[in-house]
Amino acid sequence: MPYRDAAENLITCPHCGQQVPHKNRCPNCGQYLPKREKKKWEMPKLTPTEIFLAILGLIMLTIGLVAV
Repeated sequence: MPYRDAAENLITCPHCGQQVPHKNRCPNCGQYLPKREKKKWEMPKLTPTEIFLAILGLIMLTIGLVAV
């Protein structure tokens, strides 16, 4: 099991200001903690040349798979 830093999961409760583990409720004051933000998947910004090469590569891969 990999080593995990205990401070990695601590957040500050917006109600009481204490450093608490990220759970559903604050163990100090009992108020609900804010939900974790989901990481959004982002498309990399590609130049027109990179787009062209990606399409060309897919075409070449398709031709290679069909020819087999």
